[in-house]
Amino acid sequence: MSTRKIKYKQIVKEWKETSRKEIWDAIKDNFIFGFIGATLVVFIATHTDLAVLIGYITYYFMMGKIVNRPKYVTELGKKIMFPIPSALGAFTGYKLSYILITLITHLN
Repeated sequence: MSTRKIKYKQIVKEWKETSRKEIWDAIKDNFIFGFIGATLVVFIATHTDLAVLIGYITYYFMMGKIVNRPKYVTELGKKIMFPIPSALGAFTGYKLSYILITLITHLN
């Protein structure tokens, strides 16, 4: 049996053994982490100082949560639960950050 097939079976097994709450919490945290990281890049590039300050504050609060949680040791965590929600959050943050900048500049 190929290594790829073994890892796929391992991921399916871990998915079935993990509670839905744990999966949802990981997806939510990783999505938010990616989202905040991507918005920060756009805020810095557009020199929107208030957004940069708020972005850094929320990013480092979230970073504390991400760094202090247990490490992903399962194939499910390493191959699915961290990279996919983080990438989707980053892309969403990148797309929505321009809308947030417009809102912030209109408030000033």
